[in-house]
Amino acid sequence: MQQKSLWQTLFDGLDKVLKFLVIVGNGLMLLIVFGQVITRYVFNYTPYFGEELARYLFVWVVFLALPLVAKSGGHMAIETLTSHVHGATLKFLNILADIFTIIFLLIMVVCGVQMVLRTSYQTSPAMMIPMSWVYCVIPFGCAVMLLYVVINLINVIKTPAGDM
Repeated sequence: MQQKSLWQTLFDGLDKVLKFLVIVGNGLMLLIVFGQVITRYVFNYTPYFGEELARYLFVWVVFLALPLVAKSGGHMAIETLTSHVHGATLKFLNILADIFTIIFLLIMVVCGVQMVLRTSYQTSPAMMIPMSWVYCVIPFGCAVMLLYVVINLINVIKTPAGDM
């Protein structure tokens, strides 16, 4: 049996934490929205923070799930071209796609950090929390996804063109 490297163990742990947070976030969103419906139609009362909290949880769930989907290769792709090519051409297209994804994610990380810094003094309307708490997940999720795409790029480069 092959022993896992330290990096693989760290990434496996990160995956478990991200999966847990995504599950908890989805569960909380479900409970909040369900509670909003019940309180609105049964008690004729709506908690002031429910809609805002559900919206912010949605942002968190999306950006925490991005790396998980990227790692499993589940992101949307246009396979019309790649399903008809093999070998060196497929390897080139995969490398090109990863390079463009890396560039996009670098922009997202940089702009996400700038957004967090700009919104550190702004508070949310209902819950009065700093908006930077809401937005900090954007550079984090994109940075983790960036790591996974770089690892995928390295694996594609290492794979012989004949195996693709």
